[in-house]
Amino acid sequence: MQTAIRTIVNEVPKGYVFDSHFVINELIKRFSDQYLSFASRFASGNQQVTLAAHGQIGQEINRFDGTVIERIGDAWSENIHKTPSQCTCWRKL
Repeated sequence: MQTAIRTIVNEVPKGYVFDSHFVINELIKRFSDQYLSFASRFASGNQQVTLAAHGQIGQEINRFDGTVIERIGDAWSENIHKTPSQCTCWRKL
């Protein structure tokens, strides 16, 4: 998952702001097998698989904080269900 996330983050132009919903949507479009494999790890006994998996993806993105990105706060954008919700926001360094 880290390799897929790094690929997406590296393609964001320097200085631009992006959020976790952007990264998740790109994972689903371009790295669907890795995304499904990753998300399936949260299915055992968890009623909110998507929420748990996406929360972990946000933490995985945040591992790059201070190196290639900087966390700048929260965003309000559409999630994979096309419903606006809160998510973390970063700037590409």
